[in-house]
Amino acid sequence: MRGGLRVARLLGVEVAPWTGLGWKATPLKSDARFYAAYKAKEMTKENRRYHWIEPEAERLIARAYARHKTLVERDVAMPNGWRSFPPSISLKDLESEAIAKEYHYEPRTLGDRIAKKLVDGGEKLMELFFREKYDHHAVTLETVAAVPGVVGAAHRHLRSLRCMKRDHGWINPLQEEAENERMHLLIWMQHTKPTSFERAFVMCAQGVYVAAYSVLMFLSPRTAHRTVGYLEEAAHRAYTEYLEAVDEGAIPNVPAGDIAKAYYRLPDDATLRDVILHVRADECMHRDFNHHLGDLYDSNEQDEFPVKMDENASKDATTNSRPSLERDTA
Repeated sequence: MRGGLRVARLLGVEVAPWTGLGWKATPLKSDARFYAAYKAKEMTKENRRYHWIEPEAERLIARAYARHKTLVERDVAMPNGWRSFPPSISLKDLESEAIAKEYHYEPRTLGDRIAKKLVDGGEKLMELFFREKYDHHAVTLETVAAVPGVVGAAHRHLRSLRCMKRDHGWINPLQEEAENERMHLLIWMQHTKPTSFERAFVMCAQGVYVAAYSVLMFLSPRTAHRTVGYLEEAAHRAYTEYLEAVDEGAIPNVPAGDIAKAYYRLPDDATLRDVILHVRADECMHRDFNHHLGDLYDSNEQDEFPVKMDENASKDATTNSRPSLERDTA
């Protein structure tokens, strides 16, 4: 037990007595800046949950992510098999500074800093290995990025069973995140074929990553979600470089594949560049949602409903800064 307390404090949380449902975690008072921010959050609930990005970015990312054609939307009564679909988001919006900007969540605790260092190290190794093979980099990246969502969803599912209480809507968004990343993989597989070595690397890396992330999720879910947030920051940078290579002519701007056209409801003349813009917007959502989940653990709100990004965020930034919660899931 004492060892567990030391690990918890090492990762930046202060542990109160066992409540029968779990350890109560609060920020360490030794981190004055973070503790002050935490106390301010406790005093008012009108702060923006996605405070590290601009309201306009929140609005556009939410619009882009709402365009997904998920399995739950299927409706056999409709001629095309699908229900009404959200309005299209323009290429101008996808190219805007709000989405293109490289947002960074500043590390607050030792756990955050460790997560950031691990991701930075992995990013440098990937860059050295793939160099300018951005399409191969994208395939490998998505095989890794699809793991945390399903592991996190399983963790929350088992926690709900173990503690015999509701999950409050975490499971489905995490599962959808994993599904979205898997669709990215299938999309890129229509544009490139990984080598035998890359396939072998993915098989080994998947086993290691699933085991390591499962352990981290058990020991410190907060640090686990923060790690994913930083991983998605790296993914955003990778897709921005991919986009620049296409714009510079280093990579041909070929027609988009059938999977991408169906998944994003793209026009028949859509190109690789259009697909990269949509995928990059998805990575923004995963980045910010996981940082948000990490924040909920920071403030001991892991049993509250996660707040989804608001498509009206830029309009409501001053009057309705906290989006309404969706309470339709358990």
